[in-house]
Amino acid sequence: MKITSIRIHNFRSIRECDLLCRDMVVLLGQNNHGKSNIIGALDFALNSSKPNRDDLFALAESGDKEIWVEVSFNRLTDQEKTTWKKYVQADGTFCFRRTASFEDEDKIDVKYNGYVSEPNEEWLKADNVSNYMNRSTVSETPLESYIPKSGRITKAIIVDAQEEYIIEHMADLDFSVALEEGPLLGQRNVAKGVLPEFFLVPAVRDLSDESKVRNTAIFGKLLTYAVREMASRNPLYRDIEGQLNKLVNILNAGPEANDRPQQLTNLESSIQQELTGWNDVRVSVEVKPPDISKIFELGTEIHLDDGLKTLAKHKGHGLQRAVIFGLIKAWAKVMRGSDEADGSITPRGASKSAIFAIEEPELFLHPHAQRTFNKALRELSEGLNSQVIISSHSTHFVDLDDYRGIALIRKESVGEGTIAVQCTKDLFEGEGERKRRFNMAKWVNPDRGEMLFARRIVFVEGETEKLVFPFLAEKMGCHSEDVSVIDCGSKNNIPLYVAIAKAFQLNYVVVHDEDPVPENASGEKKKSMQKTFELNAKIEKLVGKSGSVAVLQPDFERCGQVSRNDGKRKGKPLAALDNFASVKPDDIPPKLADVIRLVYAITR
Repeated sequence: MKITSIRIHNFRSIRECDLLCRDMVVLLGQNNHGKSNIIGALDFALNSSKPNRDDLFALAESGDKEIWVEVSFNRLTDQEKTTWKKYVQADGTFCFRRTASFEDEDKIDVKYNGYVSEPNEEWLKADNVSNYMNRSTVSETPLESYIPKSGRITKAIIVDAQEEYIIEHMADLDFSVALEEGPLLGQRNVAKGVLPEFFLVPAVRDLSDESKVRNTAIFGKLLTYAVREMASRNPLYRDIEGQLNKLVNILNAGPEANDRPQQLTNLESSIQQELTGWNDVRVSVEVKPPDISKIFELGTEIHLDDGLKTLAKHKGHGLQRAVIFGLIKAWAKVMRGSDEADGSITPRGASKSAIFAIEEPELFLHPHAQRTFNKALRELSEGLNSQVIISSHSTHFVDLDDYRGIALIRKESVGEGTIAVQCTKDLFEGEGERKRRFNMAKWVNPDRGEMLFARRIVFVEGETEKLVFPFLAEKMGCHSEDVSVIDCGSKNNIPLYVAIAKAFQLNYVVVHDEDPVPENASGEKKKSMQKTFELNAKIEKLVGKSGSVAVLQPDFERCGQVSRNDGKRKGKPLAALDNFASVKPDDIPPKLADVIRLVYAITR
């Protein structure tokens, strides 16, 4: 069971927000734009916590005092299909809504409802069953032939009749999908027990919170599972449990208590004597059998030995978060293992799926560890019943190859609220030349994901411009750290990056050489040059009004007055830097200076 989409209404900074989900979702955006609020909305939908009035969007429409979050799922297991049978649509998806209403000043009404696909006929709608529980009303519908000829008509009889009629007449009925009026699965609070587990690791999460032995902590869940397995398989555990029960029977006054300690009998007598003024009051001291699994809660702790053995919570923040992530992955393995071991299907069973939400997973991790953890999270998300949602400020958690799993979270104004900008279509037309070229460019510029964090992006042909543009901007006093110059690897790759920029509505400018075809060119060389020159018009058309284009005429070297011989001898980047090292701002070639001003212009 995996989330396909989330719809959020009136939650904190969010007026309306739709988010499409893949196996791994990466939320990117500036601080205070609402990334944590999207994760918080999912926490509200999947967990049983109640919101408060401060969670209601401050600028909600007059009279709209509801928060609601809708979550749609697909890839349901056989058990989940059985549990959610009433709500599974023809395409195999299932959607529910959790709502918090603040109409009453002193009360918050929270409820779950599911989307059901029902025939348009009133007498076939599940919410109308009670209208047809007598023979006079049911006789006016085709259901009459599906119920017993005599006896009391119950709700179950009408429900069965509706289901049987629908199955037999499926091809002749018109269906509509609507939110049910009654509670999800017919019970007000049942949803939490059968929905996927939601594990949230906030950016400020302390290991001491997650390593406690309790059912809401991951370590507590792991320990409970281990004890349950031990109880079912370990004879020593069962023997101890039997001895405890035998001891309890001895301690309690009863037919088997021949060896009961006299001290307990004396205690009962002593208390009863103090109650002599109360007629017919008898005192008995009874010991209840202890739950042996609770013994593990009394003194179980995680210790780490990195040369000095201490409690895990006393280690550095980086190691603490590594332990939290280790607990998450261990629990995912447990869930997968238990799902494989138990193939039984029950009418209503708990989901074995899990959603892991992690805020800023890069915290306290050096770059190499970030890349390693990103790989681990992606592997975890590919599991049958595991899904990962993260919010990050690190390029090491951005994979542009999986651009459809990226969501840019923006809040242009308080009134508009937080929105998610995503690209859901195939930008590179399948597995052809364009996609291979884009994937290859990753090795040319492994930090290309930086473009999704920048205020303004500059797409250039190669490393020379990437190095020189910031260098010259510093000299001219217009450099800005939130402008990213992206080396596209070649002029041929620029359209691929423009496609990404347009899809995510990024603020960008393209700078490339004009590359005119010399008059003396001929043969295959001329054809190649002509193809490169024709890219100019293609790039300008592709960019259109979504960005800006600056053309270096005829190319960077001649526009910047950089010696070609120096470029061949030193390499173009070093030759360009040496050329401009001692140049004063006013002596920078005018055409190149104009391009630098365009590149670093503040337009947002």
